[in-house]
Amino acid sequence: MYEYRFFNTISTKAADIYDNKGDKIGKVEKYYKHLWERVVDMLLKGRFSGNYRLYDRNNNEQMNSYKSLNIFKKRQYTVEYKTDHVNKTIKLVDEKSFGIGEITSFTLNEEKFILKKDVMDKAQISKDDSVIAEWESSIKVPFKAYFTLKDQKYENDCLLLLGLFHTYLHAG
Repeated sequence: MYEYRFFNTISTKAADIYDNKGDKIGKVEKYYKHLWERVVDMLLKGRFSGNYRLYDRNNNEQMNSYKSLNIFKKRQYTVEYKTDHVNKTIKLVDEKSFGIGEITSFTLNEEKFILKKDVMDKAQISKDDSVIAEWESSIKVPFKAYFTLKDQKYENDCLLLLGLFHTYLHAG
């Protein structure tokens, strides 16, 4: 299990990510491209911008995500990451029509995954109806998120999966 303490939805302070031994394995931070973006985000209580960077333990950027600001489209994020010195992109697009909860799908390493969060349940990333990872966050101060990798086959993508959860569910 991995955990990190994050701050409110407008804070740009980096949140350190720790493994179950208490060792720091990385950090995630929110950023703003422009001052006006931060001002609007403050007015909308952190629901306007969804730009995050994720770093490994050596402070190397592993992931950069940003929210599409087109108000005529469903909520969507672009996630850029590096694997084997190759830049790749994942698109996260809200797939629910009506109702509550969250659901989106994405492709990673030419495999299709589903990220889903039902109300009052942990968020899950699954492939072929098998849970790969789970994520949950507290709703009271201090805000903490807990990430569990269920399938060790995806250990090399651990930080990326955590970043996908954080981007899609924390950025709201």
